[in-house]
Amino acid sequence: MSKWRTVSIKQELIEEIEKAVKTGRYRSISEFVSEAIRLRLEELMRAKGIPAEKRGEVLAKVQEQMLYTPKHTWAQITSEGNIRVGLSDYAARHLKGIAHVLTEPAGKEINKMDPVGVVETWMFMFDVYAPISGKIVKVNEELKNEPYLINEDPYGKGWILEIKPKNSTVLEEELSDLLSAREYNKWVSKLEGRLRG
Repeated sequence: MSKWRTVSIKQELIEEIEKAVKTGRYRSISEFVSEAIRLRLEELMRAKGIPAEKRGEVLAKVQEQMLYTPKHTWAQITSEGNIRVGLSDYAARHLKGIAHVLTEPAGKEINKMDPVGVVETWMFMFDVYAPISGKIVKVNEELKNEPYLINEDPYGKGWILEIKPKNSTVLEEELSDLLSAREYNKWVSKLEGRLRG
């Protein structure tokens, strides 16, 4: 059973967070706080030299804050208001030995569910689809030399790209179509059932 603790937050900070929520950067104050906690946890664990596997366990709860597509990509709002995109843990586990990651360049305008990249293993290619519409503003350059980061740390160092949303109205609409962690896991279970059946 989770323990809840009341934390007091300065009024000025709450007002700043509310401004960020109004811009569409976050859907709620709790989403802002969750993102801040996740980033701080990750930073502390890296500083203490905690290995990626262990960090993954600790951050598993945080991943419930992410949204997913049925095409196995996750979406997470960054502190800049962009949407960071990566492959789900499920996809990363099934794409053993990632050898190359190719993406559309920064500056490219894309629509929701457009292919924005390809992840290649020695056996096959897997398309990466955009969870939202907007413009690609960042590409994870580390993946050029270390594509296996997707296998090792799909929700951390293995992120693929970031998209700047078209506007907050479109973003809100598109995010509401994505799956929660629970819905995505249920969908994956159904998919696995079909594969076994």
